[in-house]
Amino acid sequence: MIERRLRNIVVSGFGSKVFRENELMKILTEDGEQIKVSPREVEQVIIAGAASVTSGVVRLLLENNVDLVFVGHRPTNFFARVVRSDYNMITELWRKQILLSEGRRLQIAKELMDCALYNKVRLLQSLAKNRDVDFDKEIAYITSRRKNLPEINANERLMGLEGDATKTYFGALRKIIPKEFGFVKRERHPPRDPMNSMLSYGYTVLKSRVEYGLLRSGLNPYEGILHVAYRNRPALSFDLMEEFRQPIVDRVVMTQISQKQVHAEDFDRKEEMCYLCEGIKKKFLEALYHRFDDAYTYRGERLPFLDIIFEQAKLLARAIGNEEQFEGFRYR
Repeated sequence: MIERRLRNIVVSGFGSKVFRENELMKILTEDGEQIKVSPREVEQVIIAGAASVTSGVVRLLLENNVDLVFVGHRPTNFFARVVRSDYNMITELWRKQILLSEGRRLQIAKELMDCALYNKVRLLQSLAKNRDVDFDKEIAYITSRRKNLPEINANERLMGLEGDATKTYFGALRKIIPKEFGFVKRERHPPRDPMNSMLSYGYTVLKSRVEYGLLRSGLNPYEGILHVAYRNRPALSFDLMEEFRQPIVDRVVMTQISQKQVHAEDFDRKEEMCYLCEGIKKKFLEALYHRFDDAYTYRGERLPFLDIIFEQAKLLARAIGNEEQFEGFRYR
């Protein structure tokens, strides 16, 4: 199967293959569908599940600075990104990341957290408009957590505050999730119900785009500010993701559920894990990439969400490298 957007191509499905034909990519699916694409037309190619790609295509994409990402069948299975061998792994900006003072680190972390909490409130307010549901208690609690941010003096306390707010946020969403979805709370490892499965898969795709934006901006995605790096975890990617979970992934998930575009039977369950069937995965990715391309007014200009991610990565790079003020993304 192939999903094609202006900037993204996702190739998935057992037997799907990507070949190089002169200066073009030739994509062949298991059912015989074919498409030829110039690498100049895309920014990212995702190879998902059992799909395969030749070394010639890898070289072609690298020559054209196209991001190449490999993901597995499972929602959390983002496992590889190919970058050029001449990529400068030791830069002045990376050094500044590592040497960032605790005070400056906390300042940026608070801004990221404030955006995360604000965007949770905004999505709950939006969801409540056309539904017979009361989120007032949850909104008030998350708002109170935002007001506590100036008093926080350590990242560990920030993460505790974020955990409380996130628990409250998903408790609110539970009120409007159909019972057949079996959603009780946010469970990441592994996701045990359809709602968690969609969230995890969506966040994996979002993380891929955020990480690419950080790399393009010269930042080390593994040197975090809010989140702590461990086990090769791209901590800075998780930091910047906090601004975009609700306006991009959560919005798509809730829209798909509320409009009955997805049903509980569209998911497979195996060994206490729930994951998307191939058919619904295609539809979900399509909706997600539509959302990345949706335009939003950002600093007085209409930009796709994907470009906003890249712009925020640049702002973060300037905040770290030049000590400029960092202003996070708030979904108005």
